[in-house]
Amino acid sequence: MITPKDQQPQRSVNDTAEYRANYSGKEYINALYALDNGWTGQGVLVGVMDDGIKEVGELEGQISDLSKDFGVITAGGVESNRNVIGDDRSEHGTAVAGIIAARKDGAGTMGIAPDAKLVALRVDDYNADTNTEMFGRQMSAAIRYAADNGVKIINMSLVPQTPLADAKPNSIMVDAVTYLKDNGGLLVTSAGNDAESSPRNSVNVTTANAEAWLFVAAINGNSKNYDIAGYSNHCGVVASRCVTAVGSNITVGLNNQLTGFAGTSSAAPQVSALAALILSKWTQLNGVDAGNIIINTARDIGAPGVDEVFGAGLIDIKAALSPINPTLSNGSKQTALAGSYMVIGSAFGAASGPSADPAPNGGSNTPADGGSIQTAFNDITVLDAYGRDYSGNLSGLVVKPATSDGHWLRRRLEAQSNAGSAALITPGASATIGYTAYRFGMGQNDVSYQLTNANFAYRMGSTTITASLNSDDNVMDDVMGLAPTTDAMFAYSPLAQTSIGINRPLGEGRLGLIVYAGAQQNTSVSGAVLQWKHTAGSVKMGILTEAGTVFGTQVGAGAMRFSDGAQTAFIEAASAFDFGIWTLEGYGSLGATRLNLADDMLITRADTLATGRFGITASRPLFDGVMSFGVAQPLVALSGKATVTTGTGYDLSTRNLIFTDRKVNLSGKIHPLLMIGYERIAERSALRFGATSNVGGQDIRLSATYRLKLDRGN
Repeated sequence: MITPKDQQPQRSVNDTAEYRANYSGKEYINALYALDNGWTGQGVLVGVMDDGIKEVGELEGQISDLSKDFGVITAGGVESNRNVIGDDRSEHGTAVAGIIAARKDGAGTMGIAPDAKLVALRVDDYNADTNTEMFGRQMSAAIRYAADNGVKIINMSLVPQTPLADAKPNSIMVDAVTYLKDNGGLLVTSAGNDAESSPRNSVNVTTANAEAWLFVAAINGNSKNYDIAGYSNHCGVVASRCVTAVGSNITVGLNNQLTGFAGTSSAAPQVSALAALILSKWTQLNGVDAGNIIINTARDIGAPGVDEVFGAGLIDIKAALSPINPTLSNGSKQTALAGSYMVIGSAFGAASGPSADPAPNGGSNTPADGGSIQTAFNDITVLDAYGRDYSGNLSGLVVKPATSDGHWLRRRLEAQSNAGSAALITPGASATIGYTAYRFGMGQNDVSYQLTNANFAYRMGSTTITASLNSDDNVMDDVMGLAPTTDAMFAYSPLAQTSIGINRPLGEGRLGLIVYAGAQQNTSVSGAVLQWKHTAGSVKMGILTEAGTVFGTQVGAGAMRFSDGAQTAFIEAASAFDFGIWTLEGYGSLGATRLNLADDMLITRADTLATGRFGITASRPLFDGVMSFGVAQPLVALSGKATVTTGTGYDLSTRNLIFTDRKVNLSGKIHPLLMIGYERIAERSALRFGATSNVGGQDIRLSATYRLKLDRGN
């Protein structure tokens, strides 16, 4: 189940011979993850309720001054307090202590939490006259002492001697563990080595103290499977408060030499060490919290879910130290981080830019013009389900879709190559449709025909009623679809593909009203344009409401989404005139957009955005066709800022996130496209060519088609 030591290459600077001294015991539970992240149990007290801890070399400096001997020694029939933290009879407790916190000093072995401090709670009584050792008399006193002195984790690799079938609740023990629970402590205890169906101490678990108990069963730890050790008691009736750890470990003996140590007594200190790692990273938590985290992150290795053999499963240090259901917060609402991301359209600034320094809520250290929206997510603090704070970089969840790709261009060429149209004209009405074909296989019939556009007009005297439909595959765009659309409504939202309009004469032109609508993948758009059109040009005023998109781009999901939609108002002017053999055409539009923000979003405020676009084209006859040159600026945000409010730190005194308002600049860049096109349409052939490039020439796109009509032979 784990890679053999001699086949495992060194994975980090912490993957040393000292770490590998207990290789199998640590690999099963992902112990290297904690070392690689600098989590070593620093600042945490772990009580070891046992036969004492001898301060051998590997444990030098690891034993806290809070340590206490609760036992007595009887010699010559006289009982007296012993007051010895550890001696040559402390073999069991010393081995337990080594698994938890043996020093990381480059030699021998090291504990799972090598910077934790051990509080020896010695509870054995020794009778020198009979050379016998007994436990149990002072266990409750030791538990209460630990609770009173801020020890949140107690390891008890001891079990009652009474068989499970005869076990009765011990009210003194029950009350002591309840007291520990009320003080936020956790009692990690071995399940026992009697192959019984439940731990013997399970009789002392009550509703009041259950969260202070964490029982530990043992697996073999032979590197080959997850089998329960033959000697181990099962989790049984306390399965919901029981986990499994490795029952065979290499630790330190009384002579400071490496020694093997097996049993549930060896498995329990792995769990205590993990609890220390959790509390060292998150000092706002207590032992009860640590126990619940360990249970809820255990690896399921038996029957699905919590089972009577393995309980919640094998402890997993990596899982226990990783966030559990983390949430994002803007100071007023919390939302799940999972599935949260932001999509920003091409009209806005680059997804990356100069970093902005955080400042406390109510202020900002960002540059006066604001940082980019991506850098606002460089340093974010989130809380998980247990109130643990995690800081990290979420800027990778801010994405900008590519304006085009190879697939898009190939589809475009195929649509243009196979395009066709049909028309019906009567004195009072006209209708046209455009269509194209796509091949999806090599067979003769492996062709799919799709409608690309449709237009209908009905005349009633001087009034004309129109209706139209444009799909994503419409091939009528400028420069073979490589240049930005010249239609203002489509520029603001390509989803506005269906329209109904009416127009009639007014002055020397025609006044028309067109209503637009469109929907796609849980998004929708609606709008209207009032247009006055003359032979020399036109003026348009429009309004647009989007739900789920901004300028046609979906906004993302969760608290990081860009917005819930937008309202836009715009005005556009266009004109055309002849200059010799040249025809000059131009258009320009300005707009104002307000983003729809919700109370759960991290973007908490946004200015009204100013937007604009323009284009100029010059064309002339050439070689029986028409050659055109032009420059066009796609829709771009000219100005506008937003505020991103996120957690950027954690205040231990209040146990709350520290929030920061970061100003971000949403304005895009003026990057006009240069365009060239040629079109020659003859009776039996059609040649089209188009090319666009940015001003710097880094993004050049070419497209060309040629169609020739052949007669079928007789």
